[in-house]
Amino acid sequence: MLKKFLFLTYIFSLSFFSHSEIREINILHTNDLHSHLFPHIENWISESREVGGFANLATLVKQEKEANPNTIYIDAGDYFSGPYVSTLTKGKAVINSMNLLGLDSACIGNHEFDHGWDNMLTQMKEATFPILNGNIFFEGTDQLVWDNPFKIIEIGGLDIGIIGLHGKFAFYDTINFKMTEGIEARDEEKYLRQYIKELEPITDLIILSIHQGMPGRQSSIGLTDVERNLYKDILLAQNVPGVDVIVSGHAHQGTSEALVSNGTIIVSTNAYSTELGKLKVKYDTEKDKVISHTNELITVFDDEIEDDPDMLKEITFWQEEVDKIASRPVVSSTKELVRAYGRESNMGNLFADAIASFDERIDIAVVNSGALRQDIDSGVITKGDLISAFPFPNTVVMTKLKGYQVKKIFNHAAGMTNGILQVSEDSKYSFTPGGRVEEIWIKNQLISDNLEYWVAAPNFVTQGGDGYWEFQNSIEYIDSGVLIVDAAENFLKGKKLYEPKYEGRVEVIE
Repeated sequence: MLKKFLFLTYIFSLSFFSHSEIREINILHTNDLHSHLFPHIENWISESREVGGFANLATLVKQEKEANPNTIYIDAGDYFSGPYVSTLTKGKAVINSMNLLGLDSACIGNHEFDHGWDNMLTQMKEATFPILNGNIFFEGTDQLVWDNPFKIIEIGGLDIGIIGLHGKFAFYDTINFKMTEGIEARDEEKYLRQYIKELEPITDLIILSIHQGMPGRQSSIGLTDVERNLYKDILLAQNVPGVDVIVSGHAHQGTSEALVSNGTIIVSTNAYSTELGKLKVKYDTEKDKVISHTNELITVFDDEIEDDPDMLKEITFWQEEVDKIASRPVVSSTKELVRAYGRESNMGNLFADAIASFDERIDIAVVNSGALRQDIDSGVITKGDLISAFPFPNTVVMTKLKGYQVKKIFNHAAGMTNGILQVSEDSKYSFTPGGRVEEIWIKNQLISDNLEYWVAAPNFVTQGGDGYWEFQNSIEYIDSGVLIVDAAENFLKGKKLYEPKYEGRVEVIE
């Protein structure tokens, strides 16, 4: 009888002192919005149904937050650069529109620097939502460029710490160096450890919003592809324990099923406002950890969602403002101009030919495929179309190089780490993906190691962007100061009609 009494007392004491609760938090997430304020066609999703747009996204976020008050919304950077509304307002239209999205935090991406870090600061000051970064500093100082490394949000009875970082590799690999003179990115692992140490004693959950890894250009399917494209996030979680969730950007890689690395949940979307990620986590207050999770990517179909009226008014205002410049017709095209990342594209041919026509000394012009961001429909091409296709303020640069140096540049392109090079008329090359270039023809002649060639390219590339460092060893280097988009407009506007073409300029050897 005494044993039974003691046993019941023990059970009672356990239930009395145990305060374990399971709490569920919704984490909405986006990344790489790239100023896609309006719905648009993404052929890999649908060739007829428009997707995305901030008015649709705002509606979905409001619906999710109304249905579950324990919901937060995080973005992982690259909201600037895409359709011309961003370029022509230097990001101001995007920030003003994002103020109506219902964001609880966003980190900084590489394209926020496209018009210079000083412009970035000017635009960020207009944000009414928290923007986070904790590892980009003024060069040689301990002063953060944007002094807001993390934020603590109380929701659902939990204190959630959100950290914002930018991958050091992505910073130096993908940003035009002229736009970041005087500032520097430092090791994200070091600063992540520092902020975890500060947040662990005072928070229940830690979320990292980070822009890092290799730049993405298109969706892929299959777990192997997802793991490869988000490898940097997987590695970061392995090297730095203590993060519950990573919301990642830069790879443009959706995670219909969240990845898990070293106990850290990793999520991302396929970019361009086409999807709203929805991660549900269940947290055990006694065990002090996430015990389960589910993730889904909600495709933002325009025909299924009613526009948020406030957002629609805001984005329409900005579109009308920039259309005064962007609607100027340039030429009519007989066919659609299409991008490609790993093969010849007729859009790449257009921009390469435009650069080559800039100066009669140019032997060959090259364009990095990643610079081409939006297809152009057949029919009238406007200045805005050209800006949306090539939204970066890159200039035409002429470099004099030896033939063996040109081979080094094309071998880097063949490695496919950042996409291939598109080339100008009367030039072609063949390569093995992930291997080496086989042949290079310039002005219909095989390249010679010791001959000198004038090679023109966007200044982003000639400054080592996308890993093309050999340009820095050029014999001569001339930056014209003329924008690529203006060179393209000048190339086209004298024509009555433009006929996009494929000419076998790039041969992929499988």
